[in-house]
Amino acid sequence: MSSHHIVRDEQEPALLIDDATSLSTEFIDLLLEWSPTIIVTKYALNEVLTWGIKIDVVVAQFDDIEELKPKLKPQSPVQLLGFESPDLLSCAYIFLNDQKHTAVNVVAKLYDSRALDLAKEYIETIDTVIYYNDKKWVFEPHGKFEKWVTAGRLFGIHPVAQNTFFSSEGFFADWQNEILLEPIELTSQVSGKVKLWTNNKPLWVVEDVQTDIYH
Repeated sequence: MSSHHIVRDEQEPALLIDDATSLSTEFIDLLLEWSPTIIVTKYALNEVLTWGIKIDVVVAQFDDIEELKPKLKPQSPVQLLGFESPDLLSCAYIFLNDQKHTAVNVVAKLYDSRALDLAKEYIETIDTVIYYNDKKWVFEPHGKFEKWVTAGRLFGIHPVAQNTFFSSEGFFADWQNEILLEPIELTSQVSGKVKLWTNNKPLWVVEDVQTDIYH
């Protein structure tokens, strides 16, 4: 895995890694192309250190600080942040918010839904894209989504709120203001713009990372 460059545009999304196995290394490399601020929680640190990249911030519990210092010496200068809470993903968001980052790519497991909850909690200040199992999860707080795609793209649609009425355009078997009770999958019929929208109810839109990167 290649190291990221020194020059950084702070408008680029930060990269927050809480589980280093949640995304293929080839796609991690692509997220590193624009030299983001790299934030790693203690839970992913050992694996990320094997990648040979420069880490900017490590988030850990206070009790881990002294143990981590020698391990991070080759990374100097690096910020080592200590917190009481074991919920280090939440702690990383506190740092992002304090530093006025407006966007972040998060590599994390979704088994406990914490990453999804934080994306919703901070939606007004931090635009979050979550990468897990080589898929990207994008939260649309007002249920509106448009994108230029090639035909045959698969999208997962996950309702968040009750009484979500859903419509789509550009897919096989489009929906027209029908109630959405559970996750569905839609495949694009057109090479062009597809649209999704609801009655102002939030949605998660899930796409395959590989097809998103190479199209």
